[in-house]
Amino acid sequence: MSSQFLWVTRSSPYAFLTGHHLRSAGHKPLIAPVLNIRPVSYAPLSKMPDALVFTSTHGVTNYHFDPEMAEVRVFAVGQRTARTARDAGYRNVTSADGNVSDLQDLLASRVARGSSVVHLGAAEPAGDLTCKLVSQGFAARHIPVYESLDVPSDTLRPVGAALPWLDGVLVHSPKAGRRLARFLLEYEDLWDGTIFCISRAAAQPISAVAGGQVLVAQYPTENALIALVGGDGGYPLPSGKAHA
Repeated sequence: MSSQFLWVTRSSPYAFLTGHHLRSAGHKPLIAPVLNIRPVSYAPLSKMPDALVFTSTHGVTNYHFDPEMAEVRVFAVGQRTARTARDAGYRNVTSADGNVSDLQDLLASRVARGSSVVHLGAAEPAGDLTCKLVSQGFAARHIPVYESLDVPSDTLRPVGAALPWLDGVLVHSPKAGRRLARFLLEYEDLWDGTIFCISRAAAQPISAVAGGQVLVAQYPTENALIALVGGDGGYPLPSGKAHA
C-alpha cells in the first residue's frame, strides 16, 4: 500500500512508538493523543496478593514497584505490557497475548480458585475484569492507579484543520474510540477516511459516526494494527453513516 497520512490518537508516550512503526512502514504519522493519562493516589498493598494483573502499560508505570513483590505472579494483557512489567522489576510475568477476555482465560487456567488477585489499572476500566474473576471464584479486587481524561476540543483543533488531508486514524482503546467519535461529530462533513482499530471494542463507538470505512485488526496487538494499515489482515466493521 502507498504512503498514507495517519493520525495516531494513542496516549503518550506510546503514541510516539506507534509513529515510529508507521514511519518505518513508509507512512506519515500525525501524533495527537485524544486522551491524557494522569496518575491517581492509591493506598499501597498491605498484603502480598497471589497474583497481580495489568491490562495496560499505564497500569505498570503508574504503580510504584515494591521490590518485595518482585517474585509475585504477574499476568499481563499483551507482550508490550508484559515487557514493561519485567522492566519495572517483576520477574514472574506471563502474557495473555490478546485482550481482556484472553487475560481472564489465562488466569482461570493458571491460578487456583480462591486466590487473591489484584488488578492495577484505570479508574474507568474498559471491561469489568474484577467482577468476572470474582464470579469465577477468585478473591479479586481492582485498584485504580491512573485515569485517562479527554483532551479538550480546543487542543485538537489543529487536527480538525488537517482532516481533509488525512487518509486514516488509528485507535488503540474503547475510550479513545468514544473520544474520537465525539470529535468526528464536530467535523463530520470534512472527512470520510479509514479508521483503523485495534479491537472491535475500540471500533464500536465510531461505527455509527464514521463517514468512511472502519477496519478492525485481526488480533488486538500493535503489530496487527500496523499490518492492518498496510492492507494485511483485519476485517471491516460496517459504518452506521456509510450504510444509512
